[in-house]
Amino acid sequence: MRTSAQHRTTTSAVASLLAAGVVLVAFLHVLLAAPAAATAAGGQVARQGAVETAAQAARAAAAAGERVDALGARLTELNEAARQQQEAVSSAVSATIRAETSATTARSTAENSRRAQGRRVRALYMAGGAAMAPSLQLELWRTAISGGDVLLAQRGQRLAVEDLLERDELAAAATATADAAADRASTDADEHAYEAIAGVRRLADAAEVLGTDLARAENELAALSSRARDLAAAEEAARRLAELKAAAEVATAEAAKGTGKVRARPVAADWASLYRDGAATCPGMRVSLLAAVGQVESGHGRNNGPSSAGAIGPMQFMPPTFAAYGVDGDGDGARDAWAPSDAVHSAANYLCANGGGKGRDAEARALYRYNRADWYVTMVQRIADEMDTTGVLVR
Repeated sequence: MRTSAQHRTTTSAVASLLAAGVVLVAFLHVLLAAPAAATAAGGQVARQGAVETAAQAARAAAAAGERVDALGARLTELNEAARQQQEAVSSAVSATIRAETSATTARSTAENSRRAQGRRVRALYMAGGAAMAPSLQLELWRTAISGGDVLLAQRGQRLAVEDLLERDELAAAATATADAAADRASTDADEHAYEAIAGVRRLADAAEVLGTDLARAENELAALSSRARDLAAAEEAARRLAELKAAAEVATAEAAKGTGKVRARPVAADWASLYRDGAATCPGMRVSLLAAVGQVESGHGRNNGPSSAGAIGPMQFMPPTFAAYGVDGDGDGARDAWAPSDAVHSAANYLCANGGGKGRDAEARALYRYNRADWYVTMVQRIADEMDTTGVLVR
């Protein structure tokens, strides 16, 4: 069961939560940025040396158009999946808030019940029972004055006291059971929220692949011969490609709306200790910076991958990056991106090498190197700020 300290800030629901929905922003942004960065000069030069027939040009234009249409269908599917996942994240966040509120109420009720029971027990047994309760003492005096059987009255009162204590114990047990159930519900809600975030990350990987394919399609269109480009099929493909870029802009804007839903989540004591140790290796680095990265990347070790892009471990390193910046954080003689201590210390090393301990602006640049997306920088710094303010690193 969680202690009250563990729940001090648990109403700041996750997301996670958890990187909910917003992880999709950067990769959808690829749909816009990647095509613009692609060049087609090499393809054009390659085709200039060949003599192309009208039929060949028509086939090339038609094939390019088919590839663009296929990408359009994939973008439509991706947008719908993203919409559904955003709803799942929103639902998970709401469920987490409700569960945490219920857990807080149940915890308060159980604590009040325990205190009330303690006060009654002390009152009933104070001075060996002589100060059982004013009402019981008055009843004994009345019995004695009226000539009644005082011993019988005392036995009756003892039975009444025992019954009262038994009811108190039953009530305390019931409230403790309710407290435990509410706590389990809160934990389950947290896990569901992180699962929703993991779903968004999978969509982000799909969006990255789609962005690469979209860039390739634009490159192929640009590489068509002038004869093929003048055909209606190629012109239609170019028009459709422009529509896809516009649709990607809309998708990016929609996904960006979810950034405000991601709140700082409570950090378990073992992870908080790792973040403190990691930050201590870099003068000036905020502990909350590492913790915020850990929340966004894996939900503090809940979703370690590998991602479809190949990122692995609690801090989601690409293997080449880990090979360059990996640290043996646990001192076992090996560097392992899957090991929590190694991953956190390596993330601290990477961020520090890029200015992560040299003020907010340098911190932002370091985060951008970690994940080249403006939304990522903004979100991580906001979560870190919230951790500093609310104290969720203290559990």
